[in-house]
Order: sequence, then structure tokens, then C-alpha cells
Amino acid sequence: MTFLRTLFWFAVAAVLMFGAVWLAERPGAVTVQWRGWRLDTSVGVLFAALLVVILLAVALWLLYRWIVGAPGALLEGWGESRRRRGYRALTQGLAAVAAGDAAEAQKNARKAEQLLSEPSLTLLLSAQAAQLNGDRDGAKRAFQSMLDDEQMAFLGLRGLITQSLGDGNQAQALDYAERAFRLRPQTPWVVHSLFDMQAQIGRWQAAQETLEAGLRTRVVTADKGRTLKALLLVERSREVERTGKDGDALGLAREAFGLAPERIAVASRLAELQIKAGQGGRAMKTLERAWSLAPHPDLAQLYLKASGESDPLKRVGLVRRLVEQKIDDAESHIAIAQAALDASLWGEARRHLELAGGEHPTARVCRLMADVEERSGGDPAKVHDWLARAAQAPADRAWRCSACGAHHEAWRSVCESCGAFGTLHWRAPGTYGHILPPEAQPRPALPAAGART
Repeated sequence: MTFLRTLFWFAVAAVLMFGAVWLAERPGAVTVQWRGWRLDTSVGVLFAALLVVILLAVALWLLYRWIVGAPGALLEGWGESRRRRGYRALTQGLAAVAAGDAAEAQKNARKAEQLLSEPSLTLLLSAQAAQLNGDRDGAKRAFQSMLDDEQMAFLGLRGLITQSLGDGNQAQALDYAERAFRLRPQTPWVVHSLFDMQAQIGRWQAAQETLEAGLRTRVVTADKGRTLKALLLVERSREVERTGKDGDALGLAREAFGLAPERIAVASRLAELQIKAGQGGRAMKTLERAWSLAPHPDLAQLYLKASGESDPLKRVGLVRRLVEQKIDDAESHIAIAQAALDASLWGEARRHLELAGGEHPTARVCRLMADVEERSGGDPAKVHDWLARAAQAPADRAWRCSACGAHHEAWRSVCESCGAFGTLHWRAPGTYGHILPPEAQPRPALPAAGART
């Protein structure tokens, strides 16, 4: 490209030189008469004079443009300098926020507001500076001002949600979360937070709609969504049952079991309603399938209730039938041992408790062994020994939240400790792992999310 440009200007210079030589060889004469004036000159001089006139005209035009545009240029330069100083203050303010320097952040926020006529940029810094300085009212005003800007409204809503939750105003936080969801229903933290808030106050139908929106936008995975929907249906079935609509409640519980038969709460709910409806046989089949997926003491109690059997020896046989597909699980051995204990089959009870406990029996197994020794009329010293071992034994499986690790005596859909939905699992301490991915763990600013990817 540079070569072509050089070649072009070389050609122009050659043409001009050729023209000058041609005029010099053919001087010619030009005579001009005007109002009694006569001018005699050569063609070359005439062309030179014309060139000088053209150059003077261009110079005068440029001078005029400069004189007319000077004030605007000066103002523009001053405005550009003002913007540069404003952006520098904005950058320094954000750096101060990151460093935790509240005073410096507020100083630069005020300077940026004065220098920049762009509130969408300065409001964020002002809000963060106010938060850092503990000025909750100032931060709230800044966040609310963002709602007037289409581009900043979503960010303002997030700040207001955080502040409302910090103030304990759940209703206000929910309102802001619903507005944020309408603006950006595909944003993960919006779906997670709105779902949690709706679940925490028992708005099960609304939470299900939010969950389904998260599934459509793939914010929630299909597998996680399946489990969460099943647990929501369990809560909806309880809500419907309280209105006296047992048939509808049973239908919801059956739908939940079809989605997540491995969840103990889901299976227990369906079995309870089947027993209530006089469908003991169906309840037993439900519990047998549930036990094969996730054994639990409550399932064994429901199974015996569904059978209607009161004879202790026959109940042992029923429990054996329940656990036969998961016979090696510790819960299966404990269930048989409990039934054998009730039937006064001391040897059978001991054998299954030894299989359940192994070399390091848990506290529950130790207490049951003490019960066997006491009820069988054994040595009181052995009873005392087993009770002493129970105090030092490893902890048993229990309902533990996979989001925060909190222990619960009974299953509930919402963790009382962190507010997460659907995170209680029947696990031993330290074995529940990270059911949720790191980004879905409870956050200080927002409630723990249940609808996680």
C-alpha cells in the first residue's frame, strides 16, 4: 500500500514537471483589458498568479474556520478533560471499594458524580461506597435510583434484594426477586433465589412454576429438577389434604413417587395416603420398591402398619420380605433385629445387630444391644457396657442438610438452618458430600438456593 501511494505522488510530480517544461518552451502571451486598464503577461506567470490566489483563498478559509470553531473546540477539549478526570475518579473509587477503603471510595464517588453526567456508572460506585461505609439508607437510595435506568435496573434489584434479606424483610425481597425474574428469567441466581424464597414461605405452586421456568432455560438440570418437583408435589399434597381433598392429595403423591421413588420423604408420603385410603397392599408394594432404593426406619414402620399384622412373629417375616432386596444394608439388619426384639427372639436380634454394627457399631446399634441384654434378662454389667459404648460410638445416619450440614430430627423440605429446599438426606456425618455444586452453596447475601444446577 505504501509503495502504491509513493508511486502515485511520483506520477503527480512528473506530470507537474512535464507541464512546467511544456509551458516554458511555449511562453505565449496574455493580454487583459478592463475599464481602461491593460495587462500584458505570459501564460506561465498567469498560471502562477492563479495558483497564488487559490492558495491565499484556502488559507483565508482555514483561518475563518479556526476562528469560528475555536470556542467549541476549547469547550470540547475541556469536556474531554472533565470526562477523563471523571473516569479516573470512577476507577479509583472502584479500586477503593475492592480494597475496603470506605472513605476513599465515597470521596471518589462524589467526584465522579460531579464530573460525569452518566448516573448509570456513578450510581453503582455510590451504592457500593455507601454499603462499605455502613450507610444502608444511602445504598438503598442509590439502588432505587438504578431502577429508573433500563440498563441498571437489574443490578439495582439485586442490591435491593440483598438489603431486604439483610433487614429480614422477606416480603420485600420476594417482590424485588419477582421483578428481577421478569427482567431476566434466564439468570441463574434470580431463579435460585426466587425459588428459595417462594419455598421458604410455602408458596409451593409458585415455586413449581419458577422451577419449570428454570428447566426450560436450562438453569436447572433435568435430574435436579425432577427431584425438586417431586418434593414440591409432596408439599402440595399435604396442602391439598388439609382442605379435605384426599383423592387429589393421593394423585399428587403418586406423581411425586413416579418422579423420585428414591427419596424417602416421597415414598413415605405416598404410602401414608395409600394406607389412609385403605390401600394397604399398594402401600406395601410402594414401600418395598422404596426400600430397595433407600432403606429407612420409617419405611419399615409404615410397612408393618400397611400390613395390619399384629402378631410379633409374623411381623418378623413381613420385615424379612421388605428387606430381602437390600438384605446386606445395615438398616435392613437393624429392621429385622428390631422386629425380632419385639418378638422376643433374642438370638436373632443379637445376630442381626452384630451384622449391622460390624467392628465399630454405631450408637443406635449399641443401644439396641443394651435393650436386648436387658429384656432377655442378661447380665446387668453387659447392659451398662453397651450403654457406655453407645456414648462413645460413631454417630448414626440422620437427616442432614447437604448444603450446610445441619442435623434435623425429622425430614422437612426446607432446612431450618440455611433455608435451602430439598437438601435433607439420610446420611452419616461427613458422608453427604457436596450434593450441590460450589456456585449453588448458601451465600451471605441471598438465601441458600434449592433449585440448583
